[in-house]
Amino acid sequence: MSDLIDQLISKPGLYLGSQTDPTGGQQNANSVAHIVVTALPGGAGVTFDYDVVAADGRHHTEHTVLGRTTNGLTLITAHSHGSVVTVVPESEPGYFVAGEGDSPFPMAIRIEVPEPGHIVYSWSYGMPGEEPTLRDIGDVKLIA
Repeated sequence: MSDLIDQLISKPGLYLGSQTDPTGGQQNANSVAHIVVTALPGGAGVTFDYDVVAADGRHHTEHTVLGRTTNGLTLITAHSHGSVVTVVPESEPGYFVAGEGDSPFPMAIRIEVPEPGHIVYSWSYGMPGEEPTLRDIGDVKLIA
């Protein structure tokens, strides 16, 4: 089976779908997730340009690089809810958890490809001192 990056490189493009909050909190059923996946040179990884727009006007934007390094996969993310870039090594397949001091708040990102052309991109986060809680799930499919 190919690794996560190979699966993503094989289906680059525009993905659209829903953004939900399994806690029933901040995100509502009318949020739209928009992700553009682009391959990096040499097959070293991919970029994600990720936007979420909610019916009430809330917006999340993110630029993430997922790449192969000499130590395994690493995710580098910058988003509209933080003022620093966060660098996160893979802790288990497709799961990236920020260590203490690596992010202004506890956070983790899970990236899954259940089938070609389908991405589930999940954000877990919490307040400083808390464990990250799964709060946002982008479930998107390739459209172009």
